[in-house]
Amino acid sequence: MAERLHRTQILLDPKQHQALATLARNEGRSISELVREMVQQALAQREQGAQATLRRQLAALQRIRAHRDAIVARRGGRPLELDAASLIHHVREEQDERNLADLRDHRR
Repeated sequence: MAERLHRTQILLDPKQHQALATLARNEGRSISELVREMVQQALAQREQGAQATLRRQLAALQRIRAHRDAIVARRGGRPLELDAASLIHHVREEQDERNLADLRDHRR
């Protein structure tokens, strides 16, 4: 049984329509058939791009994990005991102190 098609209206500029009409006439096909094929190709291309991006991201995550494992191994199996929020707070306080000192020096 054939799959049901959905009617969709699109607006093309005159050059696009003329190019599609010429292709369709030269290939003995309908404009609709050409457009469906082109849409399918574009969708497949986007899916391939999304899959490639996902593979790159997963590879990067794997490299990060390997790096973390190497650090833990160098530390004799002891993970870093780090409170990131406290460290960020401390760094911000130090930067605030430097900024205030620069401001005071500038006003003199």
